[in-house]
Amino acid sequence: MVIDISQDLCNLLFELSNVDRLNILLELRKTPMKLSSVSKRFDFTVPETARNISRLQDTALIAKNVDGSFHLTPYGEEALQLLQGFVFLSKHVEYFTNHTLFALPPEFKIGLGALENCKVINEVTVMLYKIENMICEAEEYVWFVADQVLASALPLAVEAVKRGVEFRKILLRSVNIPESILAQANDPVFERAARAKKFESRHLDKVDVALFISEKEVGAVCFPNLAGKFDYIGFNTTAESAHSWSKSLFSYYWNRATR
Repeated sequence: MVIDISQDLCNLLFELSNVDRLNILLELRKTPMKLSSVSKRFDFTVPETARNISRLQDTALIAKNVDGSFHLTPYGEEALQLLQGFVFLSKHVEYFTNHTLFALPPEFKIGLGALENCKVINEVTVMLYKIENMICEAEEYVWFVADQVLASALPLAVEAVKRGVEFRKILLRSVNIPESILAQANDPVFERAARAKKFESRHLDKVDVALFISEKEVGAVCFPNLAGKFDYIGFNTTAESAHSWSKSLFSYYWNRATR
């Protein structure tokens, strides 16, 4: 990918990289403020505040109202929105030096800031517990994309189906299910639910993300490691923005998967 490095881009990145000016932008995102209020809020001198405000105006990130207060421009709003993705990445440097977003659809990379408030889960056993607990607490639906069948979750899924929870699952087409697990996966409860269209299955030739969601939470969103494998280390959250992002991502793959 070739990026057109314009002076405007450099100016934008320069202003956003300054802690004081970034804090002013984040405060103005909440409510318009006059110069004197900004000065008091951050304990800046008036000349210092005026200089920062002037720079933000020159970059078109903020504008002045008729009452003398300053507000974010639509350009400033969008800049902060896109910045959320960098906030998420910067919070999890270690994770993203060992895991990749390479295969994630571009439109979901752009919206990665929706995961800003996710909690990273660094232990596989804890992540599996989060997924199992999500299934136990689900009341309406469980959707998931995975490269394998999680054996420990199958009995919980059976109970969830019995209490009326609808399932949608996307599995890797070439998934190899051991005989011992296959017997559980072929439970008659799943077969009856499938006939009632309460348990739907589709397949993909390649799985780009491991994702487990219910109507209540994102149990897990895991990205592949540098070898392209899933180690089931990733993120968990109940944040609404992350839940909406995850539902959209699941729908993206569901519409491309086949039976």
